Amino acid sequence: MEPDPAPLEVSGRRWRLSTGVDKNALYLLAGGVALLGVFALMRAVGNPADSPGRSVNLATALALFAVVPFIVAIYRAASDGFAELRPDDLYLRVGFLVDTAIPYADIDLVGGPIQRPRSSYGVSPSYRRREFSLGRLERAVEVALRRRVRMGTPWLFPFLRVDRVWLGVAEPEQLIAELRRRTQAAQR
Repeated sequence: MEPDPAPLEVSGRRWRLSTGVDKNALYLLAGGVALLGVFALMRAVGNPADSPGRSVNLATALALFAVVPFIVAIYRAASDGFAELRPDDLYLRVGFLVDTAIPYADIDLVGGPIQRPRSSYGVSPSYRRREFSLGRLERAVEVALRRRVRMGTPWLFPFLRVDRVWLGVAEPEQLIAELRRRTQAAQR
């Protein structure tokens, strides 16, 4: 189930990025990992108390159970993304995955809406092409930059520097028009 991609009014003009996986994929992935943890735990209980198999299976079960909250955190972060036009910059935020501000003076071109391949989770870095896609890109907004900008957070994507950002939002024409107006005003 995708979040509602309608634009929101907050402190500036804000567009919700259509990111995240649907809930069925979350349930299948987190449930599958938890089920593997249950199987490892059952194997551990079936082994004698002093056997190495018991210790290995217990460690495996604990590791699998520890991954489940991380899967849920990634899903929750990816399902809450937005692009906001602030007075001096374009602010991009997708939970703890992306937290970046791009000054309007650093934006070279705003294009679109352009048909792009869909990314499955809505957050897709490309180190080779030096671009970052945020949102499902049926009608993407292209933001080309004058200089490379670091995207992501220090913990995730620490070495990603991009020349181009693709944004998947509802009503891309409104975002394009407003972003062009603001970048032209910043370059005067």
